[in-house]
Amino acid sequence: MIKEEYNFSDIDDYLYNNIDILIAGFPGCEERSKFFSDLWNKKNKEILYLKVDGSEKVILRYLKKDGTEINDQCDLCVELQTRLRFLGVSEKNVLLDISSLDNVLIMFLTKQLLTKVIPKLLFASYIRPQKYSSESENMGYKLCQQIGAINAVPGFAKREAEKQTLCAFLGFEGVRLKGILETVQGFDKLIPIVAFPSGSPQWYNITMWNIMDVLQSEGKNTSVYKCYSESIFDAVKLLEKTITSDETVILAPLGTRPHSLACAIFACKHKRTRILYDFVVENDDRAIGIAEIKIYHLSSFIIEQ
Repeated sequence: MIKEEYNFSDIDDYLYNNIDILIAGFPGCEERSKFFSDLWNKKNKEILYLKVDGSEKVILRYLKKDGTEINDQCDLCVELQTRLRFLGVSEKNVLLDISSLDNVLIMFLTKQLLTKVIPKLLFASYIRPQKYSSESENMGYKLCQQIGAINAVPGFAKREAEKQTLCAFLGFEGVRLKGILETVQGFDKLIPIVAFPSGSPQWYNITMWNIMDVLQSEGKNTSVYKCYSESIFDAVKLLEKTITSDETVILAPLGTRPHSLACAIFACKHKRTRILYDFVVENDDRAIGIAEIKIYHLSSFIIEQ
C-alpha cells in the first residue's frame, strides 16, 4: 500500500486544476469547516453541501459553476445515491472535505464513492485545528453536547456473531468507549486504538488518561495500539495487520474523522465487518484555528464492480 498523503500546500495547484466537485458539510462556526468551501467558491467550482437532518434525511445544496444552485432533501439510504448519479459524480474528480462533514456522512459517502457511484479520481481533505476550545471539569476536553443511542452506521449493518472482535478508535471522551462496551453482546478480543496527533502529543496523554479506567474495568490484559490521528492510510494498514480475513469484526470509530473514513474503507474490503456509532451531537465551536491541512488520494481503494 502506497501512502498517498500530502500537505495541502504541496498539491493545491493540482487540486485547483483537476478537482471537478467538492463535497462538503454546510459551513459552521469553526474556521476549518468553511476553509475549502470558501476557496472553491472563489474559484467558481462546483460544490455539493450535505447535512444529516435527523437519522434518515439529508439536506442538499448544490452550487453550479455559473452561480446558480439547487436545494433539496432526500432519504440517506435510499435516495442519496440517486442524487449523486444525477449530479454526474461518476464522471468527475471528487474532493471529500471530511473536516466539515459529520462522521456518519463521511462513512456513508466513502462506501458510496468506493463501491457504488465511483468517481474518476477520489481525494479527501482534513484540517487539524490548533487547539480544542472546551475543557471539561476533569482532565481533557468535552467535544460533544450529547451522546445518542448506539447503532449501526447506515450501509454497515451486520448480524451479531458468536465470536467477534471489537476494534475501537478512541478520542478524548472515555465515556463513549464505555457505552460501546456495554452495548456489544460478547466479544472475544478487544483492540483499542488511540489517536496520536503528530503536532500535539499531549492530546495522546489526555486520551490515555480518560480511557484507562474503562479498559481496566474490563479485567482483560488488553494491548493498546496507537495510530497517527491524521493518517487514513496508517489506520487502514493497522486494521489489516491486527485483524485476520476470517474474523467477524465490529468497528467503533470514536476518534478522529480520518479514522472514521479508514473504518469505512476497511469495512468495504472486509465483508464481515459491522460499524457501530453512538451518533453524538458535537459542539459547534469545539475546535479553534487551522494547524495543518492534509490531502489524501484514495483512488487506490476504489472497488471496481
